[in-house]
Amino acid sequence: MKEQINQASFEVTDILTASCQYPDILVTKNNQKYATWQQYNEGHDAVYVGKIVDKQVVEIKMISGEGEALRPVSFEYDDAVWFVWSECVNREWSILARFVRYGNYSEIITIDTSEAAFYPSVCATHDGLMIMWTEQTKAYSRIVAKTITCELISEKGILSVSEKVYRPTGCVGKDGNLYIAYDRFNGMHYEIVARVKIAGEWSEEKVISTSTSWAASPVVVATGEGVLVGWYHFGAKASFAYLSSDLKVVDGTLMATTPDAFTSSANWYQSIDLSTNKEGIAVFAYTWGKYNINVRYRKPGEAWSEPVTMSYNDGNCGVHPKVMIDDHNTIHLVWQFGNRNGHMDRNAAVVYNSLRLDQMDGFADNSIEVLQDQFVRPIEGEKELAKHDVEIVRAWLDKNGYDAKELVFGDIHGQSSMSDGVGEIDQYFHFAKVGADLDFTALTDHDCYQDWISQSEWEWIRTTNKIMNVDHHLSTILAYEWTPNEYKYDFGHKNVYYRGDDGEMFRSGDVAGMTPFNLFESLKKYKAMAIPHHPAADWKLVSAATDWAFHDPEVQRAVEIFSRHAPFEYYGNESKYTKNISQLKHCSVQDALARKYRLGFTAGSDSHQMEHGIEGGIVAAFVPELTRENVFDAIYDRFIYGTTGARILVSLKINGNPMGQEIVVPTGEEVRLEVSVLGTKQVKVELVKNNDVMATKQSDTNACDVIFVDTNRTESDYYYIRVTQQDEHMAWSSPIWVDITKK
Repeated sequence: MKEQINQASFEVTDILTASCQYPDILVTKNNQKYATWQQYNEGHDAVYVGKIVDKQVVEIKMISGEGEALRPVSFEYDDAVWFVWSECVNREWSILARFVRYGNYSEIITIDTSEAAFYPSVCATHDGLMIMWTEQTKAYSRIVAKTITCELISEKGILSVSEKVYRPTGCVGKDGNLYIAYDRFNGMHYEIVARVKIAGEWSEEKVISTSTSWAASPVVVATGEGVLVGWYHFGAKASFAYLSSDLKVVDGTLMATTPDAFTSSANWYQSIDLSTNKEGIAVFAYTWGKYNINVRYRKPGEAWSEPVTMSYNDGNCGVHPKVMIDDHNTIHLVWQFGNRNGHMDRNAAVVYNSLRLDQMDGFADNSIEVLQDQFVRPIEGEKELAKHDVEIVRAWLDKNGYDAKELVFGDIHGQSSMSDGVGEIDQYFHFAKVGADLDFTALTDHDCYQDWISQSEWEWIRTTNKIMNVDHHLSTILAYEWTPNEYKYDFGHKNVYYRGDDGEMFRSGDVAGMTPFNLFESLKKYKAMAIPHHPAADWKLVSAATDWAFHDPEVQRAVEIFSRHAPFEYYGNESKYTKNISQLKHCSVQDALARKYRLGFTAGSDSHQMEHGIEGGIVAAFVPELTRENVFDAIYDRFIYGTTGARILVSLKINGNPMGQEIVVPTGEEVRLEVSVLGTKQVKVELVKNNDVMATKQSDTNACDVIFVDTNRTESDYYYIRVTQQDEHMAWSSPIWVDITKK
């Protein structure tokens, strides 16, 4: 059956020569098929267009400018085919357009330029071709538009009302009214809102989604009475749903049907598209996990059909679908293919497939939406993420001599749909604050998974990270996850962090990032860090464990001791707050310490389900005030500690020196260790010296203040604190290294 469905499919681009992403498909009224895609090659992103003729792509043309092009879309209007995309030059973004008419391409048209211009969308109106996009600054994120013809461009207009809105889409319904929809951050979660323009006047914003789950990425297409809107939403425990709602104007008022969640499950990665034809038949294409593209259709007055998988269904990645149903009832699909989930070629190819509507029911199979990827299986049970009141934290800091410091908590390890996670990148930052109450965060999308993060995507991450960073509110650290090819090397994954807005993506396939040592040397230019995580992880099929033979103390300043996968302090330790995956020997945190590596301790989620700060661990940092530079410096200086999620307060000092320090105490002098812990439940404190428990203090309460003295010295020792609560939450202070002479 798989072979029958894919009889018409072929690869539009060559996976061996370039990485091609964000495809689009357009079938014109005279039945010409245009494929458009973003192509990353030799460090540069460009937009390409080609015609599909009998399983071949002909008349291929690069149409973008000199900048880094991102996410092209195509549209037919006024006997011309239009192409619109975002493009970055010198960290400034433009919306650019170009059209082809009678075989001749226009020059590039600059629609607008600003700090951040993303998610272009196109629709035909009574006044011309309307180009909408998201314009972002620190102060607002709004939907703006210009109307364009082949000769004229209108003034820019603002289409949204709310302050934080993203991803516009729209069309003129068959009732003649102009409908638009976009997703809105309401301060608590994301919702889908719509507006309609009737007789030249815009309606108020109307909320279409009804759930408190986080909604995103609406698509609007015309139907018989009005328009159809499709979107997805996601919630806790990796839950998600694909939904649709019909909109129409009744007595001058915008009305919406109750959202139809036609499929739902628990999985990762969502991306959708929607199309209708002149008969009003709608087609909905969507990802299932990150492996398949499923398609359903809906005839007027009927329910959505059963799903059909139109991607390869071969265990490789299928993402970013774009679908179109033509007036002959043929479904045309393009999608992005990643070989072995990005672990092999690392490039992506654009694949085209088609299927007649009357063939769909013969291939329908509900069972394809039953299986769930075990990687996203939620951790069993609930955990209490308790925290202390601000006044209590302040008093504890002052008591322990940190009167010039604040204690802030964050999660600096998580993914979005930019690589292989749930949700949009702006949602990732908003969730860090309102969903997890974090003080700082970092988005660490994989450099290669399910394909290379391209240069325009890196600039997109950089721009969004800069906009979302607000001192004293939420500090955001520019970052990515360096992910070497696990089928060839066992280097282990490392998160790369930059102190400010500057920093390049040294991909694990680039010469400058090919090996850990290449990566370390490249990062030194920026005083950046590379922090290993899940250091002993064993996926069985491949290893993701850290090879500790590769180390540079200038760059590898810390290690992630705990995440959703397991606690990695020592080989074989477990926690009810993780998945307790298999571990490899000789790769734990203590193994690195035994090699005399001087590493601070972080903890994080490694969330792929928009649960950073909740699932997995968090890291605490002592800072003068909340800025991303101060947070970065605290991590670099190892003035940090990790917890399993509860906001346990931990202080370790040796002879007055705080955690993370390297100190000299001459022979014959004692080492005085001052420990102060304020847990959220009753605590036990263990003092670990050179990987062995030197002393244990069991408290009858949630507080433990104790002094240990060590006179049994060696030439070089290291000490850290392990805290275990009654509820099994834990915390680990970064070590302090005590030498007899200066190292």
